[in-house]
Order: sequence, then C-alpha cells, then structure tokens
Amino acid sequence: MTPFARSPGFARWTTPILLSACALLSGGLLLFGGCPSEPPDDDSPGFSNITDSTNDGASYVGSSACNNCHADIAALHAGHGHASQLVAIKGVAPTYPQPGAEVPNPPAGYAWTDISYVIGGYAKGALFIDRDGYILNTGVTGVPTQWNLDFPKNGTSAGFAAFEPAASERTPYDYARFSHQTTGAHPQDPDEPLFQENRPGFLGTWAEAGVQCEACHGPGGKHFRTVGDSVRIDRSRIFVDPDGTKSCKVCHSEPFSDQSGKIAAKDGYIVSTAQYPELRASGGHRDFACTICHDPHRSSITDRANAVRNACTGCHTTQNMAGHRGAVLTRDDGYTETLACESCHMPLAAKRASTANTAVLGTDVHIGDTRSHIFRINAAADNFSQVLSADGSEVLRDADGRAALSVDFVCLRCHNGNGIFALTPARAAEIAARVHQFPE
Repeated sequence: MTPFARSPGFARWTTPILLSACALLSGGLLLFGGCPSEPPDDDSPGFSNITDSTNDGASYVGSSACNNCHADIAALHAGHGHASQLVAIKGVAPTYPQPGAEVPNPPAGYAWTDISYVIGGYAKGALFIDRDGYILNTGVTGVPTQWNLDFPKNGTSAGFAAFEPAASERTPYDYARFSHQTTGAHPQDPDEPLFQENRPGFLGTWAEAGVQCEACHGPGGKHFRTVGDSVRIDRSRIFVDPDGTKSCKVCHSEPFSDQSGKIAAKDGYIVSTAQYPELRASGGHRDFACTICHDPHRSSITDRANAVRNACTGCHTTQNMAGHRGAVLTRDDGYTETLACESCHMPLAAKRASTANTAVLGTDVHIGDTRSHIFRINAAADNFSQVLSADGSEVLRDADGRAALSVDFVCLRCHNGNGIFALTPARAAEIAARVHQFPE
C-alpha cells in the first residue's frame, strides 16, 4: 500500500516547490545583510558554486568567522542538533539549546574532568569520550555508558544503558564515526598518522567539532578577504547544494561508503542516519531534494513550525486521514500526541539510542526513536522481519527500488492497549490494507 494516492494537484505542486527550493539555495540562502563589506565586484557570479565543495581548495576559518556576517543564520543553526553533534567538555556538564535536553552526569566512576567530549545529547542519547579520545563502552568499563534522554514517544525514561557490552577493547573515535559529527574531517594518513589534539583514540583530525557552517558550505578561506580597511566577498567561493547530494547525502547515507542505495538495518531497526537512501526508495518522493521539506538551518524539534517548509497536505490536498483526522493519542502514562500524516507514514522505524519500552507499550510494538523517510507501508507485512533482508542488514527494495515498512512499525505504537484499544499484528495488517477507504 502506498502512503498516499497521487492527488490531482501533485504535478502542479511538485515542480514549483522544487524550483523554488533550489532557487532559494542557489540564489539567496546565505544573505550577507549586516556584513561590514563593500559590494561584490561587478563581475561576481553570485551564489554560483554548486559543484566544488572545497571552494577552490580553501582553508577552514571556523563558525565564529561566519557568525560575524551571518548572525541571524548562526542563531538558527545554534538551535539545531547539527551544531551539538560533538560537544567539548570543560570540566562541567554540557548545555544544549533544546529545552529539557540534559546530560547530568558521566557514567558511574567518572567525573566530568575525565571526559573530553560528549557525542550527541541534543535529543535522544549521548556517548562519552575519555581524555585519551576513546568512547567509553560497557564491555571494558563494566558499567552502562550510554545516556538515554527522555523519549516519551517510545516510553523511554532518562537513564544510562549499555553501549557495546561485548567489547573487549576501548572504542576509538575514528574517522568512520567522527566524519559525520565534525567539520573538516580528515582520515589518518598511514604514512603520517595524525591524532586530533594528540589524543590516541582520535584516529584522524577535524577542523571544528559538530556539524557547523563549513561542513555543508565548504571551507570559507577564499569566500572573503580584507582589502585595506574593508572586507571583500567572493560569493563564488562558497558552496551551495540544491539537491543535497554533496551535503545531506554525505552524512545521511549510512553506510557512508556504500553508494548502492542500500538502506542499512541492524537489530531489526533502520540505522539512524539512512534518510537519504530511504527517501530515494520512497516511491513518488524519490526525486525530492531534502530542502523541499526541511529548512536546513532550523531545528524541527525546537522550531518545527518554520523548520518544515512543506507539510504533506501541501501536495496531498485530497487525501483523507483514514478516520484519524483530529484524533489525539492519550496513553495511560500521560503521553499525548495529536495524530498527523507522519504519525503513520514516518514511523519510528530507525534507532539512534532507544527502542520501545515494552513495559509501557507491550511486546508486539516494534519502534525505535528516529522517524523513517520511506513513507510507504506494506499492509501484507505484519512483522518487521518481512521487510528486511534474510540477514537483517538492510531494508528490502522491489524491482523499482522502492521500500516499504511493516505494520508493527506503524499501527501498534498507538494500538497496543495503553490508552487505546489493542490490535494484534495480523489484525493491524488486515485493517491497513483498506484503511484509507474509511470515512473521516
């Protein structure tokens, strides 16, 4: 079952939205209001660099330099999870822009003075890096080393959980991990290995912690220069990426070295950074740029009203909500959620930190903590194993490259007996096959 029937207005909406999103990126996403500079040269091509993410081999200048001119965008980005992907620790607990986000203590037996960085902590979970540059794991330390934040959607309460409990050695923070959590990342050269900050666990280097301005727009060393007492701007030396293939895709295509379109899975869940191949396997949305729906500078958690540029109903104007319009899920534990299209068609099928608390949601529920961008639902599949490969390493795709999710990812997050009537997976699959035939 596809998530929505193609509405009559679909063709009319898609092209203008795509063109306007691309025009916004290539023509004015980075505005230079307030920058103490002279006008650009008359022959300046404007924001024309959409091919060279190195900006002609420029050097990294750091987000503080960008902030001098782009204070408005910098303020938005500071509230985004990208900026908090890797947080340096200065002997005290980290702070986050997200209300309620808190990593109050390091793992048992450690003080904040023993920690060099925290990975994440913005919305779902956090890991801790020791002073030598190794990620603390449960196998070596003997204690839970992953901090899970409150995540009411799947019933998770804040607390420590195991991370790599079977590990027999310390976990280095290597390029495969930090390349999508830092800016200006470089792997080690085997002939001349470098270690960030001379910490032996950091197998490579980076220019700046977190996913900052230059992670997406390329290094800014040739973007501006001083001429006497003025600053000159070369707008052709800053990168913009209208379709996301050289920015969003780089970090949201785990496994990062696999360009086959594989949607990686592990332990029954999609990996948390596979949004790009998910979207490409979503059917009618496969040609969408990420920026059709997302403003890349705004957080969908702290500023959802502005961060989501186009809601589902912008294209799917005639699709009903299968009898769920205006419905509010109210669970016995006090959690409430007003149902929307994404409640079913962007289910929590991926995992970054936590999965469903079975004591709250029951044993048939199969949900993680990260929304999928597949959108399509296989109403004939009542168990997640039916939409994964035999070894569970990826989501199955059909001959047209499309993927779909099983109903235990979708229906049972609500219909589990906690605050609303329960459905068995088989019954949920039976209903899902004709759910959009139900009246509003």
